[in-house]
Amino acid sequence: MKRTALASGITAILMALTSGQAIAGGLGDINAVSCGTDPAKASRVGKPTGAMYEIGNPAILAAGADSQFPAMIKLKMIYQHDGYAEIEHCGGTVIDSRHVVTAAHCVKAKDGLQWDRIELVTGDHNVDSSKVIRRTAHQAVCHAGADTYLSNDIAIVKLDQPLPKEIVPAVIDDFRRPTVKPGGIAIAAGWPVTGPKAGQKSLQKVPLSVTDVEWPGFITVTSPFGRMEGVCQGESGGPLLSTTNGYQSIAGVLSGIEPGTNGYNGEPCMKAGYAMYYTPIAAYRDWIENVIDLCSNKPDECRGKDESSFFMSSGSAGQGVGRMASVSRFGN
Repeated sequence: MKRTALASGITAILMALTSGQAIAGGLGDINAVSCGTDPAKASRVGKPTGAMYEIGNPAILAAGADSQFPAMIKLKMIYQHDGYAEIEHCGGTVIDSRHVVTAAHCVKAKDGLQWDRIELVTGDHNVDSSKVIRRTAHQAVCHAGADTYLSNDIAIVKLDQPLPKEIVPAVIDDFRRPTVKPGGIAIAAGWPVTGPKAGQKSLQKVPLSVTDVEWPGFITVTSPFGRMEGVCQGESGGPLLSTTNGYQSIAGVLSGIEPGTNGYNGEPCMKAGYAMYYTPIAAYRDWIENVIDLCSNKPDECRGKDESSFFMSSGSAGQGVGRMASVSRFGN
């Protein structure tokens, strides 16, 4: 079965192991690769115009966050060109005050180009609210086995400045202990760029039926009523929330959708009962922790490199999961 990526992707590299290992010499030892940008070279075309980025608004302004998804983040990957900026949209989840988990295909270099910076907003369900808390990021680490088949489609973004304590990090699934199972219900959320709810500024949520949990492949979900509903482009990297006995946990990171969902005008996600695919957190919990530990203890390892290094590795080729993905680019 093919899957269609929800944000721009690029040919990836390296090993397709699912979990991390003990911290060793560098990213390659934990199946990871830097996919961030060098802040010193970020605005090489020219400084972006507009106001300076704020470190944060007063913490009380986080009161507008959604009660089910208080750690929800909107990401904007900014590709700075001569005279204009290209923007790509994704979602993400705060897992501590400095780190966000998202999809690798959101933040990997594309077409030989690297984003200039990532802009993030959180703290309010409405992304246009004056109450949102803003951050920027230049550092990101992708799983080394991430590829155009959407294998190992997971990444960690490190914020340039920490978030205030009122932004409570999400609880995520433990390693090898997924909190979803076929036949269950989970909740997805995001700010869609395309699809039936395109352009909504308030966080959209939808309950979805879990139809399959592969190890280490994908959590597959669909409308429990066979409707034309779900997440779409612009929401890649966003969370899949499970609730078990009143306990909430982020079980997955949005990776792709079933192809062939386009309507008569080419708009995706217009097919009743289409499938969505999430990378399972439970397969990568150790990898996430290893990346954060290594980047905290050896920050130089995780800083952005020259563009050429995004395509180099001393590791073996990624194995993938044998599913072709049609990767597309999109922006505002």
